[in-house]
Amino acid sequence: MKRPLPLLILLLWLVFLALGGLYGGGAMLLDPSGASMGVDTTLPLLPVPDFVLPGLFLLFVMGVVPLVLAFGLLARPRWPWADRLSRWNGRYWAWMGTLALGLLLLVWLAAQAALIGFSAGIQYIMVVNGLALLGFALWPSVRQLYRLE
Repeated sequence: MKRPLPLLILLLWLVFLALGGLYGGGAMLLDPSGASMGVDTTLPLLPVPDFVLPGLFLLFVMGVVPLVLAFGLLARPRWPWADRLSRWNGRYWAWMGTLALGLLLLVWLAAQAALIGFSAGIQYIMVVNGLALLGFALWPSVRQLYRLE
């Protein structure tokens, strides 16, 4: 099956997010103070004592989940637990998960903006990433591809 170009671009954004989530989450877990990443000065602005919880969130939600979604979009495995998610909206679970992840990324960034402000270039890149996940998932050819019959 020939995959539309917008799907391939969507997959690239998912993998990009995953690499950032795995790196950032791993770095925060290896050094919960944030000093090695240069973000230790933001810790007093956060409602957590260290970067363990944000690190776990980044590692799993922004690291592992995008890889599972990319695999789901490519291979379209039939997993009963995941297929139950598709019944209520008529779209394949990985497509719906990609939309949810794009929204969650934007909410995460909005929380960052409220708590610590926007000062790092990666924050702006991640805003583009979140918008790209939504935009390319909603692209007509991609939406049609993941419509359940």
